[in-house]
Amino acid sequence: MAGIPPLRGRSVREQRDDFRNTHDGLRTLLLHEPRGHAAMAAAVPVPSREADQGLFFIFSYVYADMCGHATIGYIASLAAMGALPQGFEQNGMSIETPAGIVHVTGTFEAGQLTSVLLRNVPSFVLASDVVSEIEGLGRVTCDIAYSGITYALVDADQVDLPFDIDHASRWCRAGVAIKEALNARSGAPQVGSVLFYHSIEGGARHLVVLAGNKFDRSPCGTGTSARLAQLHARGHLAVGVPYRAENILGVPFTAKVAELARGKDGQPAVIPEVRGMAHISAFSTLVLEADDPLPAGFLPN
Repeated sequence: MAGIPPLRGRSVREQRDDFRNTHDGLRTLLLHEPRGHAAMAAAVPVPSREADQGLFFIFSYVYADMCGHATIGYIASLAAMGALPQGFEQNGMSIETPAGIVHVTGTFEAGQLTSVLLRNVPSFVLASDVVSEIEGLGRVTCDIAYSGITYALVDADQVDLPFDIDHASRWCRAGVAIKEALNARSGAPQVGSVLFYHSIEGGARHLVVLAGNKFDRSPCGTGTSARLAQLHARGHLAVGVPYRAENILGVPFTAKVAELARGKDGQPAVIPEVRGMAHISAFSTLVLEADDPLPAGFLPN
């Protein structure tokens, strides 16, 4: 997204907060209907003092500290416009996000970008085997992990629903019920999203529920990172072993634990690497007419 007003702040987080405080109308204008939709996300490029580029993330309903697929989409967009920085093919680039500095590289065939490798922030488990009684679902057990966003990781086999796109709305309702129950607990880690996973050979199929009418269309870069942290903490995924993450439609990311690290408070963590691709659907010019009766757009529930 280009053309935003200059933002105050030394860090990307401070610039993100200035955007939220002074220009939030741009977020709703761009991402709410009729120009966007409930699950729309955007990456906003800004200057960085710590990395090659700054990037923060706006969703239709919230601000996020990190978004893996939006970062991949940003690189794919630069490539489509012929705007990748000089030397990217050899060295990639570092990106400062509100969650920390990530690094991206690309693979190319005949000069065309074919995939993006995202090296994410340290990711780690915050709580294991958390049990909640959920109305309509019964007892649900999950792990909670941080990967730039905090996720509840739930084995989809605990929910009596077909794990497919035709039941996505019902999965959203189940995810919101779990999220609300977890976040109602006093003193517990607050969950931003719920990642349902269903095991497949070499990995799992993912459905990330953001809110009651919002789910991630991708396998989810930060969600996959959280899943790697969970699997490694449980002794189910060694460093360097590949993991396949599919979205609900079967489109894959590949990932691995690249190395071990420490989290923000010194806890054992992993450095995830996630490889995927984003695909351009349009080059658009969005318009706000002076007499538009809904300048902030709208979001149906």
